[in-house]
Amino acid sequence: MTIDPRRILEDAAAQRSACEVLPRGGGLLRASVLRVEKGGVVLLVGDHRFVGGEDLRVWLAGDARGWTFEASVVRVGVPVPDRSRDGVLIGFIDKFTEATPGREGGGRVLELLPPTGPPVSLLAPPARLVQLSVDGAAFVMPTDFRLIFVQSGSVRVRLGLPGGPRIEATARVRSLSAGDGYLLYELRFEQVDDPASHREVVDRLQSTVDDG
Repeated sequence: MTIDPRRILEDAAAQRSACEVLPRGGGLLRASVLRVEKGGVVLLVGDHRFVGGEDLRVWLAGDARGWTFEASVVRVGVPVPDRSRDGVLIGFIDKFTEATPGREGGGRVLELLPPTGPPVSLLAPPARLVQLSVDGAAFVMPTDFRLIFVQSGSVRVRLGLPGGPRIEATARVRSLSAGDGYLLYELRFEQVDDPASHREVVDRLQSTVDDG
């Protein structure tokens, strides 16, 4: 099926759909789609001060599908119905693609990235997530699952939300204890690529995990 970005964006504007914006070198920002114009798309974005030509990545969540694309700021201070804030016109939209949800966790992503081999999801069997916070995570694995991490070793972790960005962090195995047929791993995040985005994604991911 051919993707029609303009139709998708027009539908999003009609519903004032929420989206997320990631400026280059900045943190994740919440926004909403207001309208589609000839020159691009008008967004309403919090209190962040954009500059013309600034590059962005946008994640747009639809009813059943998510979309992501790259864009640039064309104009700031665009009039919007909410006169207490200004809109931002973005254009030069490129690489408009479906943000395919992960196969496990309803599109939520929390996975280990071993040095070799495929990612290991902590949101699907045989793993069982015990705890998640901005500082770290704890999970249980059966002893017969081949996951070779030693205490004090480090591992990359990928986190994400349905239709949203994927961020990564380095975590260290703070403790490793054995039980009856399982191993309990406790990880502590040590090196975070984008602290502001990390905190927001963890907070929102934690709430969706807690909600089941």
